[in-house]
Amino acid sequence: MENFKKFLSEQSDEQPYKLIVFQNSGDDIRDVKDSALGQLTELLKKAAKSANIEIYFVDFTGLYVSKKNKKQYINAFPFDDDGYVDLPDSKDKGPNIYQKPIEINTENTIIMPRGLGTAGMTNNQTWTDIIKDFEGQGFLTIPSIENWINCSSKYYTDILCRKAGLRTPKTVPITYSEDTERVIEELDKKFPVILKTSTGSQTGVGVVIVESMRSLHAAVQMLKLYEKHMPILIQEYIKTDYDVRVVILDDKILGSVKREVISDNDFRSNISLGAEATNIELTEIEKKDSMTAAKAVAGRLVGVDFIPAKNREKEQPYILEVNSMPGFGGIEKLKKGLTQEILEHFKNRNNWRIDND
Repeated sequence: MENFKKFLSEQSDEQPYKLIVFQNSGDDIRDVKDSALGQLTELLKKAAKSANIEIYFVDFTGLYVSKKNKKQYINAFPFDDDGYVDLPDSKDKGPNIYQKPIEINTENTIIMPRGLGTAGMTNNQTWTDIIKDFEGQGFLTIPSIENWINCSSKYYTDILCRKAGLRTPKTVPITYSEDTERVIEELDKKFPVILKTSTGSQTGVGVVIVESMRSLHAAVQMLKLYEKHMPILIQEYIKTDYDVRVVILDDKILGSVKREVISDNDFRSNISLGAEATNIELTEIEKKDSMTAAKAVAGRLVGVDFIPAKNREKEQPYILEVNSMPGFGGIEKLKKGLTQEILEHFKNRNNWRIDND
């Protein structure tokens, strides 16, 4: 059996693997070097080259899938010299408005969707359906649709984590703009609290600290005025000088970093916003809970964020979020070759399907 697995692995390595990264220009997910996602793009390009993987970046806008002579192709608009999708005007017609079709098949193509939007609020349901179709055909998709849905709502992620026995900050959703007093009652009338959108970004946008009932009521009303059905969460505030990001790939922890809060006036710790990152050694309970969080959301490649307990050796950390599309540029700076390690892992077809039980 071991010889057969080795044979499969050797055969897989001989194939010209392809990585197709799907982007969404409508959400500014473009190849812009000074942005967090732009930096990830550069990391993927370099890592793919080192891993001998052909990498393609395609935008959801204008994308379609075609079939010819039993072969399947992705057709997408090209990008200009600055890395932005080159949208045709009304005068442009015919096949020349697309970049060269990319042949794909389930034997050698890895699909990496980014910028799908958030569950129930995606810019175009068709984009999600395209990825679902690829997954149904047997393509490896990172993240999977299940993982993406589980992580796209912070409240649902919280539910899944608590169901798995993990410790999380007490979190209450607001479904009505005049419901703030009831919510604060559930949080034991304690201020400050954290106000965040359930479908927020990875860059700390949409997360604020609120010091009083008056401020909370005004903030909620303003958000609901902007978007009536915006999902809003009020969360217990846990004072800390730092949080921890753990990058997990299947059953392995690839790296962990300590992220200092940005300043005395800004409690957020996103590296893309200027937070300082340093390596940190995890305790056994932190390793265990990070892995449990990844499994709770059906994640294969995820970033788990937590606030450590006061007694790190004996108490569970507070799991904050699990990201299905993590940025690992911060960890890459401290652990060179992490991105290539991820691609090399998925280049081995023995790792394309795992038992999540």
